[in-house]
Amino acid sequence: MQLGMSESARFSTAEEARFRIGYPNSRPRKSRIIALDPASLETLRDLAGLTWNDAHFLRYVEPRAVSDTLHMLPVDAVLEDLDGKRVNLVDEVNDADVVVMVTTAGAAAEAAEIIGNACFVRNKLATGLVLSAPDISYDVLSRTLTNMRPFAAMLVISNGVEYVGEMLSALRV
Repeated sequence: MQLGMSESARFSTAEEARFRIGYPNSRPRKSRIIALDPASLETLRDLAGLTWNDAHFLRYVEPRAVSDTLHMLPVDAVLEDLDGKRVNLVDEVNDADVVVMVTTAGAAAEAAEIIGNACFVRNKLATGLVLSAPDISYDVLSRTLTNMRPFAAMLVISNGVEYVGEMLSALRV
């Protein structure tokens, strides 16, 4: 080992390069981006036109009960793609690597519980993106965050629509 050489510099030497893997270390992710309210759906419509890997942009429609006798236990939900085709939450989560829930501060986020639980039992990463604005009060934002926090492994506040696209890119959507 050379004296004065940082660990970072040492690992970028030609001698250490022989240990590097010569192919990309990740595959494209299968992502499901789900709007929980009408305002966030408009944001997703704007973003859907960009180039993404295997991303499905969806909107939450309604819960689906486990059976006719247990209406109070929704474990699935009806989702709809941007063309209006209805799909099941469970099917989409099963096929996904990452699920991103997008909601607007102040909107009801009850869907986060159903989606978050579906992700949890299938060992999928659920991320929450909350769209805020300067005119949104702290109490309104806090209420939305409190509703989403238990059901998202990562929860991010966005003050601009452009940040949502950047966040989705960072998640390799």
